[in-house]
Amino acid sequence: MSEELAKEIEESQNLGRAERRKKERFLQKKHKDKTIKIKSGKKFTKSPGLDREQRRQLLNDKNLLNELRKIIAKYFPNLMSLFSKLTDKRHKSYITYKMRTIIMTKLFALLCGITTMTGINDWFDTEEAIKNLSKICNQELKEIPDWQTIQDVIEQLDYNEIDDIRKYMFKALLRSKMFDRFRYNGCIQLIVDATGLTALDYNLNGNCLTRTRDGKTKYYKYVLEAKVVFGNMLISIDSEWIENNNFNNENDKQDCEINAFKRMQKRIKNNYPKLKFIVTGDALYATTTMIDICKDNHWHYIFNLKKDRLKNVYQEFEDNINYENEVSKENYYLSSNIPFKQHNVNAFRFIEKNADGKTTTFNYITDLKVDTFNIVQIVSMGRRRWKIENEGFNEQKNGTYNISHLCSRFENALKIHYLLIQIAHTIRQLFELGSLVVKEIKKILTKKEISKKLITLLISSSITNLESLDLNFQLRFDD
Repeated sequence: MSEELAKEIEESQNLGRAERRKKERFLQKKHKDKTIKIKSGKKFTKSPGLDREQRRQLLNDKNLLNELRKIIAKYFPNLMSLFSKLTDKRHKSYITYKMRTIIMTKLFALLCGITTMTGINDWFDTEEAIKNLSKICNQELKEIPDWQTIQDVIEQLDYNEIDDIRKYMFKALLRSKMFDRFRYNGCIQLIVDATGLTALDYNLNGNCLTRTRDGKTKYYKYVLEAKVVFGNMLISIDSEWIENNNFNNENDKQDCEINAFKRMQKRIKNNYPKLKFIVTGDALYATTTMIDICKDNHWHYIFNLKKDRLKNVYQEFEDNINYENEVSKENYYLSSNIPFKQHNVNAFRFIEKNADGKTTTFNYITDLKVDTFNIVQIVSMGRRRWKIENEGFNEQKNGTYNISHLCSRFENALKIHYLLIQIAHTIRQLFELGSLVVKEIKKILTKKEISKKLITLLISSSITNLESLDLNFQLRFDD
């Protein structure tokens, strides 16, 4: 390694993670060496840990599986009933497992971090697992449902019926009022963004988005997500698939995020007519179409502002704050009522300085009233857009759920699997972020270790009946 390269790596070790990775890719390209890595230069000191005996005692005293079952029973008491009422297209003479047993088996597999269909057979094929799932599903079982049996049922389910269950869960959480303190002036923040699930060499189901580079075409499955944010929780309330259903040739326009949101917003308004949202998205959504939708639905918005997208707004914002800044708080800037076609928007900025003196600038537009007293809070809401990337898509792709894995190549089943992951993620977040027991356990176990502990409890120890569980508890969430 040259002295120049070694110096560049050393100087980059204290950068933030994103900047460090950016610098790493730059150096790899510059020196034509993909093995170049920049490790963090930060020093971490471990807090005194528990010894092995203390760890065992803590885990033995706390039954994580019972905690999970208590949360489902208390906050979603009708969940089992709704699973039972799903339209069953199986021939009656072939039915061995009740509908709720099929879906609950799949749901608990997801809650335990089992992301493949065959993994259900691999992990749950024990005598204790059969007994425990019998109690959970309220059906006496001789064997657990085979993964192919579960898959056959999922392929025939009604997507809208599963979506109605997601809607029931969100409304149940709203009725609990435990998230009311996370509202802003009575409004709920709604983050929207799209993510790619798979990249394929063939056009799965004939409706993938396409991208051609160097004469080679790739096919992508994309979905637009709408997630409400309550503190550190992100709860999915709607999904819209971005698909080329009427795409005939390369000259046709492909489906896009804005068109997907046009379709989505009608359902959101119909499902939650009385709720007021603050729609939050990146600069892609800073369009008259999105602002019109928000205005028509009596929703607010916060969108990222980039000079290469809204050039006139950005330039006027720069000119205005250079002449007069409307707020007096250091590193914050505001210019109100900037004309944007038939609208007036409020543009604001926050310049973040790290310990090394480097700065990061955040620019936004909004229709919310912004002033010196609330600009810190408004900026904080704007920056929460990253939560859908980190706590949302990243966790579902690289953490517990592996949404990029195609559990089925059939269109309906693929989408049902995706919805079930959203349902499981909501429950698991309540479990991880709200349960005082799990917060204590998380001091000594990672998420993956908690998943393994749940599996171990399900397959090797006898669980108590639901009637014996104490539901007199309250979840507590951090800001």
